[in-house]
Amino acid sequence: MSDNPYMLTKSQPFTQSNEIAAAVVEAPPPRRISFGRYASGLAPLFAVVVQFGLIVLVVDQWQLESLSLARLLQLAFVGFVIHHLLPLQFRLPFFAMLSLVAIVMVVGQIGPGTWMAGLTGRISLQSFLYHLAPGLTLIGIGLGLMGLCHLPIRFGARVGLLAAAGAGLAVLRWHSQWFPDVTEMWTILGSMFMFRLIVYLYDLKHRTAPFSLWRAISYFFLLPNVCFPLFPVVDYKTFCSTYYNEEWPRVYQTGLRWMVRGVFQLLLYRVVYQFAPLDVSKLGSPLDAAGCILGMYLLYLRVSGTFHLIVGLLHMFGFNLPETHHLYLLASSFTDFWRRINIYWKDFVMKLFFYPTHFALRKFGPLRALSVATLATFLATWLLHSWQWFWIRGRPLLTWKDFSFWMILAVLVLVTAIYETTRTRKRTLTPSRMTLRQRLLLGLQAAAVFSLMCILWAYWSCQSFAEFETLIDAASRPTLREVMIVFGTLLLICGCGMLWGRSSRETSEGRGTQETRGPFHFWSSAAAVTGSALCLVATPSVVSWTIPGAGHVIARLRGDVLNARDMTLQRRGYYEELDGGAANMGGWWKAQDPEGWGEGRKVLYRPRSDFLLTDIAPSVSTILGGAPLTSNRLGMRDREYEKIKPPATYRIVLLGSSHDQGTGVKDDETYENLVEDRLNHEPPDPSYSRYEILNMAVGGHGVLQRLFRLEQEGFEFQPDAVIFSIAATDRQFLLQHLSKYLAFHIEAPSEYGEFLKQLTRKANVRAEMPDVMIERRLLPYIPEIYQWVFGRLSQRCAQRGVRAVVIYRPAPVDFEGLEPGGRSEMVRLAKAAGLEVIDLSSAFDPVVDRNTLMLAKWDQHTSALGHRLLADKLYEGIVPLLFGSPSKQQTSPAKAVISR
Repeated sequence: MSDNPYMLTKSQPFTQSNEIAAAVVEAPPPRRISFGRYASGLAPLFAVVVQFGLIVLVVDQWQLESLSLARLLQLAFVGFVIHHLLPLQFRLPFFAMLSLVAIVMVVGQIGPGTWMAGLTGRISLQSFLYHLAPGLTLIGIGLGLMGLCHLPIRFGARVGLLAAAGAGLAVLRWHSQWFPDVTEMWTILGSMFMFRLIVYLYDLKHRTAPFSLWRAISYFFLLPNVCFPLFPVVDYKTFCSTYYNEEWPRVYQTGLRWMVRGVFQLLLYRVVYQFAPLDVSKLGSPLDAAGCILGMYLLYLRVSGTFHLIVGLLHMFGFNLPETHHLYLLASSFTDFWRRINIYWKDFVMKLFFYPTHFALRKFGPLRALSVATLATFLATWLLHSWQWFWIRGRPLLTWKDFSFWMILAVLVLVTAIYETTRTRKRTLTPSRMTLRQRLLLGLQAAAVFSLMCILWAYWSCQSFAEFETLIDAASRPTLREVMIVFGTLLLICGCGMLWGRSSRETSEGRGTQETRGPFHFWSSAAAVTGSALCLVATPSVVSWTIPGAGHVIARLRGDVLNARDMTLQRRGYYEELDGGAANMGGWWKAQDPEGWGEGRKVLYRPRSDFLLTDIAPSVSTILGGAPLTSNRLGMRDREYEKIKPPATYRIVLLGSSHDQGTGVKDDETYENLVEDRLNHEPPDPSYSRYEILNMAVGGHGVLQRLFRLEQEGFEFQPDAVIFSIAATDRQFLLQHLSKYLAFHIEAPSEYGEFLKQLTRKANVRAEMPDVMIERRLLPYIPEIYQWVFGRLSQRCAQRGVRAVVIYRPAPVDFEGLEPGGRSEMVRLAKAAGLEVIDLSSAFDPVVDRNTLMLAKWDQHTSALGHRLLADKLYEGIVPLLFGSPSKQQTSPAKAVISR
């Protein structure tokens, strides 16, 4: 058989009648197990159960994907044992019923506690039915669609009815808010039926596989699908024909091996997702740009890993399905890449679009038929991916960038397909052995395809063409050292391609020899899986014990939280809705905030046309970040204060961003209010009867806006001291502010404008440039901006006799790795300007799992616990600094919580 999927030779004719004649009309009977080659039937089963249990433990310990996946695997583990012990004729019905139970549990978010409470009457029947409604609704709609497929009417009429039903369901998906109680089920419903219905109807029309109620339920409601909206397009004919088509030890062991492979790929994805330089606006060198391009490509490991996990789990119930991905990073051509990546999708579109189009047009010549069929296949791929996006996200993805990506890939595949089709090949009866020259050529091809796919994938992954343009700009003018590092990486890919690049899907699907299928292969695979799973279970404890300070890294990898880039996009969109912008998380699977989580910002913030851009609306009460929030009549997120300072009052003004403002915590839980309450409860200076801290922090404000607000409004409150909060992550707000300042042609105050004019001239930025390019080019000048801000802050406060204190506030989680270098640089610049500095960076040290200091995985604002820790640290630092007396040594409530 030719390696080219598009090459159709005389040895491999394809017609519809030939396909039907060769099809499996009746499912092959499961192969009986010969235990002669195994020590006993119980030993392999015990080994399989141990391995499966360890994998369930690994997924739960590393918190892979979601809590729902951990619960599903626990259910699948128990179900696997029962399934295997059942007589053969009852296994498929049991799997079908198990899949339906999983749908009710996961879609309705019903855990063991809810089940027990419902069955024992501890919760009302209405509340229990509320949890059951989404899953039962999904099952009811699914059974209805299956019933339409088998109506005793003409096939064309059935297709028409299904199309009408699909259109109606699409309207309901578009307006999912009409039925809020079942909102969660639409994504899973679409994932189960949007493509599988097409395959099912095709095989139903041509009778290529057996049909029954239990097969249909098992096929459409596949057990793992309820946790994975992005699911491989399983072919119905293959689904039926591979059911226990080999001895069960081999089927189970293959599934376990693939599940472990999937777990490793998901963990590697998390490493890339959390630590690769994926934020284009913050790329400081061509090497960073190369790392960003590589990282964007490797993010596909999540799809590859979940697909391995899915198909491996199906193996545990006898479905000996083929591999979904096969060494796609080492593809030696674009047709080879198309064969190796997402194999199920390739088979799906080839079966439904390529072959029918090709054979309908082959009378016009093989090359014309090949060209039109290939372009039609990729056009269908683009449209179907948009349809898939609609069911997952609720809106179709019809953008020029997405369309151009698929068309570029189509042209690349077509060119290599034509080349492979037209070149002459030397035919031999026996496979020839590859020479060193051939292996070297294969490795070079793998490196070339890898490089081009990285660039093409980065183009697809960027939020806009402007971001991709900025990425290319960042990659320009590399140094010799950077070129050598990239060249060394490509040499590594070349070496891997020389060793493993020849392996193809045909070899991965082919049956092994008797030796590889024997007991030695089973037990060696079982030992490898067991050892790998044990290593993954022990890794967190061993690494935390042997490497001090690594606990934060492990906790970050174990938590399903957004990375620095997505947090940046979220922060960017968080305040830009005032200008009509919106955050785009850039992925189908990224965590998103619940509906209404950030709606309060539309009420709280109001736009301005001056240098500040935004401020807080006075006398507002709303919900923001899941917590109530109020502003006073002076436009501060704080208590009510008089503008004129009362007698015998020590007044402090706080400038900062949303963390200092207290987004996501109650009014009395902000660290500013906690410190103020403690100062009034434990007065450090008897000459003052009252202490006030006016919280003038505004979400999204950078250091230039904070300084300007202090000069325009803060000094009017007659403060005795100013607390100027800074953080390593503030540079995003600074750069975003400057890009808007240029793009909107905002007039800056005289001295500000002169400084910024000199700065933009040195950075070579212009207003017509994309925002992301402006931000990237201004990035190296951040220290200079801070130096100017600190110098002016020190000068203005000294002129008015006001104590100026800079506090460094740590981020709950250092997504970008900015804390060490950023903190030291900022503190150095502040001290050099003559400012007093309080470093709060150690406030969060007692907390091992820093994710608990965040509001949620989709919102990185500081939680109430974090505010208490910051308040304790700030109080300990500010009392001796401003009042010259040591703070009282008491155990704070926050530390008491940590110690417990």
